[in-house]
Amino acid sequence: MTMKVIMGADPLGYELKEQVKTHLLEQGVEVTDVTPSNDVDYFKVGFEVGRRIANHEFDRGFIFCGTGMGVNIVANKFNGVYSALCESIETARLSRIINNANILAMGGIVMTPYMATQMADVFLKTPFSEGFSEADPEFLQGALKDVQALEDKIADLNVAQQG
Repeated sequence: MTMKVIMGADPLGYELKEQVKTHLLEQGVEVTDVTPSNDVDYFKVGFEVGRRIANHEFDRGFIFCGTGMGVNIVANKFNGVYSALCESIETARLSRIINNANILAMGGIVMTPYMATQMADVFLKTPFSEGFSEADPEFLQGALKDVQALEDKIADLNVAQQG
């Protein structure tokens, strides 16, 4: 089964996104790019990729802006989205193992293309809850369920505040 990924970038992350996209396409990854031009604001990128990951349209996502922070903040507004802002291969790997991250956020002004492609590779290949000596898989899986329960509680609180 081919992994389906979605990605997008604002103008400051656009070139890095293009390099990661080319790299993934060369590996046979199915890539949907929601920003074929470099004129989309970071909050629109984070919203679109976050929304479509939350709707389970894609296996993983990649978002890019100047620092990665803006797109990351917006994407994480959606229940079921675990966007990780990473600046190293190891944090990208651990975001998958520990947190089951489904979106990787990177900054075009702080990340080299080589590092970004290596991070993308490890992000796609690393399974959740396997390979972390500091916690057993059952703990990590239970923690994810607790996080999901908190998301539901927060959603209920937001509805109550609006009512």
